[in-house]
Amino acid sequence: MKMSSKSKLTSILTLIIGLIGSVSVSLVSAAQPVTRIRAVHLSPDAPPVDIYLDDEGSGIQSLTFGNISGWVEVPAGTHTLTVVPAGAPLESAAVGPVRINLKAGGWETIAAIGSIANNSLNAVVIPENLVPATSEEAQITIFHGIEGAPAVDILQGDGTRLASNLTFGKSASLTLPAGAYNFQIVPVGDPNTVLLNLQDTNLSAQSYYFVAAANTVEAPQVVLTSNEYAALRGLFRDTIPDQTIAEIVASDSRFTTLETVLENANLVDTLNGSEAFTVFAPTNAAFAKLPTGTLNALLENPDLLTSTLLHHVAGGRALAADVVGQTSIATLNGNVSIRVTEDGVFINDTVKLVVTDIEATNGVIHAIDTVLLDPVTVTTP
Repeated sequence: MKMSSKSKLTSILTLIIGLIGSVSVSLVSAAQPVTRIRAVHLSPDAPPVDIYLDDEGSGIQSLTFGNISGWVEVPAGTHTLTVVPAGAPLESAAVGPVRINLKAGGWETIAAIGSIANNSLNAVVIPENLVPATSEEAQITIFHGIEGAPAVDILQGDGTRLASNLTFGKSASLTLPAGAYNFQIVPVGDPNTVLLNLQDTNLSAQSYYFVAAANTVEAPQVVLTSNEYAALRGLFRDTIPDQTIAEIVASDSRFTTLETVLENANLVDTLNGSEAFTVFAPTNAAFAKLPTGTLNALLENPDLLTSTLLHHVAGGRALAADVVGQTSIATLNGNVSIRVTEDGVFINDTVKLVVTDIEATNGVIHAIDTVLLDPVTVTTP
């Protein structure tokens, strides 16, 4: 399909500012694990729509093309999603019902994409990494929502590639220094053909941006919305982490012994950094169960202490919902097995997860009731 020229695309570029979530809806009790969802309407020839979960209204109604809803809090887990023309019965569904899985603690944008003309209406779930950026950073998710357009690269104005090979229905999430950007969306491998030119896009610190390329190849548009971190905390108090793993350990009275051993192993800076980790964190009671002399032996042997601690740390962010779906997890020093029973979730058969999903800006903590000494051997005096 023939692309419009750079000048034509630039001249017809329209910014459609969506709703920014000033009103939230909750469909869950305080004790239930939750996910926050919103919806964006990117089907250019589709009417306004209502979003249903499990045949019940989600609180997202009469959403028109080019707009994005506010956030809605719903139970985590597997649901059926149905997209219906606004005011129509479920039997008139434009999309669905389709099964979707919403992870506990997640922030997900549901995008209605495709077109009636091509009989291609669909809904995709876009996971958003809504954790606090630093005081000098912003986060942005860029979504390819133009049916028939080629896979694209996302460039800065100086040609630096920020994301590659973004196909229709896919997204890329970026953490960038706050400031002004001249984003360019170009076909893969063709930086000279600018499909969309987002000049002077200002990203504020500690804010989250969702940008979708929308409409048609001949008449592209941009759907843009932003949320400040502070505003999201106001909507869903205490649901967005604002401390690093190391900061949580230092401030939580359950982990005072762990704080000491992390300091002795010089791992505090690592767990204060931007790289994401999953930490199976022994509580004070777990350390107290060690045989007499074992903790002192660890503290007196830095290499052995570090080796032991790295057996408790896995790369990436694995929430409880991710952990229970595995039979083993690779840590930074070996592997641990996962066993799920009616009595709980166990590591290496006997070590129990007693608290899960303590979320940090750079990962997640699961508290455990026993120190993992394998695969190293600790010799007590």
